[in-house]
Amino acid sequence: MNITSRLVKHTANLRYEDLSKSVIEVQKKSIADSIACMIAATGADRGIHAVYDTAFELGGPGNCTMFSSMRKTTPMMAALANGALSHFLDFEDSHELALVHPNEVSMPVMVALAEYEGTRSGKDFLTALVAASDICCRLDFGISEDVLKYGWNMPPIHGGMSAVMGACNFLGLSEEQTLDAIAMNMSQVTSSGEAAFSSESVIRSIRDGFAAQASVLSVLTAAKGISTKFNDAFGGDNGYFHAYARDAYTPDKVLEGLGEIFQSEYISFKPWPCCRATHTSIEGVQNIIEENDIKTEDIEEIHLTLHEVGRMVLEPREIKYNPKTAAMAKFSIPFALGTLIKYGKVDLHSFSQERLDDREICELGSKVSYKIDNELTKEENKLTDIIIKTKKGQFNRTVNHPLGCRENPMSEQHMLDKFRSCMSFARKPYTDKQVDSIFDMINHIDELDNVCELFELL
Repeated sequence: MNITSRLVKHTANLRYEDLSKSVIEVQKKSIADSIACMIAATGADRGIHAVYDTAFELGGPGNCTMFSSMRKTTPMMAALANGALSHFLDFEDSHELALVHPNEVSMPVMVALAEYEGTRSGKDFLTALVAASDICCRLDFGISEDVLKYGWNMPPIHGGMSAVMGACNFLGLSEEQTLDAIAMNMSQVTSSGEAAFSSESVIRSIRDGFAAQASVLSVLTAAKGISTKFNDAFGGDNGYFHAYARDAYTPDKVLEGLGEIFQSEYISFKPWPCCRATHTSIEGVQNIIEENDIKTEDIEEIHLTLHEVGRMVLEPREIKYNPKTAAMAKFSIPFALGTLIKYGKVDLHSFSQERLDDREICELGSKVSYKIDNELTKEENKLTDIIIKTKKGQFNRTVNHPLGCRENPMSEQHMLDKFRSCMSFARKPYTDKQVDSIFDMINHIDELDNVCELFELL
């Protein structure tokens, strides 16, 4: 079988009973984290409200939830609205080796399809998300180089393709129908690398809504019966990896351990609402400052040595050292460290318009210098070596694994605190009792005969 057929056979036949307890528990955490981050985004600025309003106006009334809203709409438009929330705060889960957000597209897709179909269980929901998040990571593993240089922003592209495969599992589609859905989705999904360099654009924040919308359309159309399948959608001569990676891919990396190792188990959770590539810098600088009682006025220079991945949160200098939008500030080490130094923390308030207008943050961020170490491997992509030069002397720290990953996990209490904090930012107010009920139901989601019981609380 070719690479596409092997992936499809695996996902189409995956069942809850095939999953280990640890995989299930991590995926439950991811469901809670994803829902909380999406709901928190509803309290953000008017940009997200424009997507919400458009989705409802075009979709009209339906039976699919728009998070933290009294309105329901069609599955495609609900996926668009909720998908635009998933990455809006840049606070959702990630993966340390695969440069993706494994659930940012699949969560809004699966929620929309669950309510549209109406009878799927919590076990079905969990299984579909595990399938999608695993494949999302595997697609990235297959690419051998950074394809941003070719103009592609891969997280929503990988996310959209894997969401389709997980959704086909969720709805019980056949392998043939899954192949049809993949071909239709490949004819829609895209995301431009210009998002990383356009200083006035917020497209990076809402990009996943478009991927989620396309995924729902592809799956529901395939379910009706239409022969669109490609010979080998992923590995073909003009397929996925040829188009995006220009054949710089390794099929064995995609398939290694398929069905035995689920990358869903290795999902990382974010303690700070900004690009994961900034986190080792934030963690290391914060620890040095706190442990040595360093004052703002003492800091002369912060020098970072990091992996090539770090370049995207430092360059181009004129944008990353002076971001104009929250989307770009979250994608900037200088801004993240500037706000950390001034306010002592990085949180959901750190990327407000008020902070963007605070010139002192950028002045403090200008103290950041850096070196890209091209000898660091992909497995070392988050490693950051930090030197802080101060009036009190020089302080060093190397951070190998950022807080929230398997090697350096957030505590259960930290995860609960994050959930509660996010829910408090919602456009629609939730009582403490409601928040605790939602969190508890997620932790017991595999006991639900109908997963829609959860979404009724949102």
